[in-house]
Amino acid sequence: MAAERGSSGSELAELLVHLGRAAYAGAGGELTAAQWAALRYFARANRFSRTVSGFADYHATTRGTASQTVRSLVERGYLLRSRSERDGRSVVLDLTGRARRTLGADPLQRLALAAGRLDARRRDRLAEDLRALQDQLGQSRGGGCGVCARCGHLLRGGREFRCGLMDEALDASETGEICLRYRPRPDD
Repeated sequence: MAAERGSSGSELAELLVHLGRAAYAGAGGELTAAQWAALRYFARANRFSRTVSGFADYHATTRGTASQTVRSLVERGYLLRSRSERDGRSVVLDLTGRARRTLGADPLQRLALAAGRLDARRRDRLAEDLRALQDQLGQSRGGGCGVCARCGHLLRGGREFRCGLMDEALDASETGEICLRYRPRPDD
């Protein structure tokens, strides 16, 4: 019988990358993996983070590469550009109806279904561990991302929520969205 050994960090990193790429195997379709990633990002990002630079930061890519991906999605009718109501200078990107319908056939759903087959305790532990990895990687890059509900900037007052950094009220539904100004809570 072979001796058991622990998994190395390199082995885990390779496994994560492999799972991400394998989710697209045989997907075909009209979108590239980068375009799928962009649609997913803009579907989950909060109103402060739905920008080209937000997408670039979240996916650790250059602004130029992110801009090309976004431009192609705008031209093809998946994303809509509008001026930010907050400052009027920046551009905010939103999904179109076509993009929302397309996300219904997201090839990543195969991986989501496989993950859903794990028992609840394993899923919760895996999610906790992956969030910890995400926080550590984000800190090593000088920033991070996460959802508002777990952010140190989130202020709660009964049923009301507020982003302490942006000094703006949040709807309860917004607390599950991705934010690039995320800071892990000290108690996490």
